[in-house]
Amino acid sequence: MSTSLTTNTAAGNWFQRIDAGLKATFQDHHSLAFQRVSRFLTTLIFASVFFTVMDTVVSFREQYHFYLDIVEWTLVGIFTVEYVLNIYTAPDRKAYVLGIWGVIDLMSVLPSYANLGNFAALKVLRQLRILRFMRILRILKLARGVTEDLGQTAHADANVRMNLTIYGVSLFTVIMISSTLMYFAEGQNEGTLFTSIPQAMWWSVTTITTVGYGDMYPVTVGGRLVAAVTMFAGLCLFAVLFNVVGKVLMKALFGHDDLESTKIEDPAAAPASVARAAKAGSCACGRGLEADWRLCPHCGLLVT
Repeated sequence: MSTSLTTNTAAGNWFQRIDAGLKATFQDHHSLAFQRVSRFLTTLIFASVFFTVMDTVVSFREQYHFYLDIVEWTLVGIFTVEYVLNIYTAPDRKAYVLGIWGVIDLMSVLPSYANLGNFAALKVLRQLRILRFMRILRILKLARGVTEDLGQTAHADANVRMNLTIYGVSLFTVIMISSTLMYFAEGQNEGTLFTSIPQAMWWSVTTITTVGYGDMYPVTVGGRLVAAVTMFAGLCLFAVLFNVVGKVLMKALFGHDDLESTKIEDPAAAPASVARAAKAGSCACGRGLEADWRLCPHCGLLVT
């Protein structure tokens, strides 16, 4: 009897350790396991996007279709396991399944399973392979974790890295989604130049950067709607880029990226570090300056 009780206790402890490990791996953003799994999944996401993009190139697909199928099903299997474990470890399983990220996780693998049979109801899903590209939106979720980690550091370079990370992820996401949508909107037209997603990516880059060479342009209603949204997204990305560049310049000129931190309303009541900075120099506007500043952050005058 005691042996059976000991066995049950050991099994229970073993299950609890596995349960705690899984929750730390998939829910605790500060754990080492979560960070390692996030980096691993990020690599797989980029691999999935690359092979899905190349699958639209006819010559590449005809030559490597066997290997593409192997890679696809390997990635789909891993993403399926991730989806199941996310459901298991989620604090609120219903909220995850019905939430935006749960839906994206499901739809990123569901179209692939539609190819397993010839069921009439699933044939429609075969035309929705574009939904695999919703997997790229998970990069924003991973970037959110990076933002939380960088936000805990007080080092000024952390803000620059955080902004560059957000901008890079946003730019890549917009390029991939817009080029994919444009390929599906225009790729079936006779004489179209959008013959593959890599071809459409050239159009996406020129549109986002507002260059617009005019060598490729949509002719369908759906394609023009995609183009309009891409143009607005490009304007938003420029705003983010200007913000990043502005903070980098502030850091280079004034040692930090926050003008508010340089204001000294009452030097007598200021902290010792601020008081020392005020004694380092002054501007014609009467504000305190640090010794290595070349411009006054308040009035913009050159410091002599």
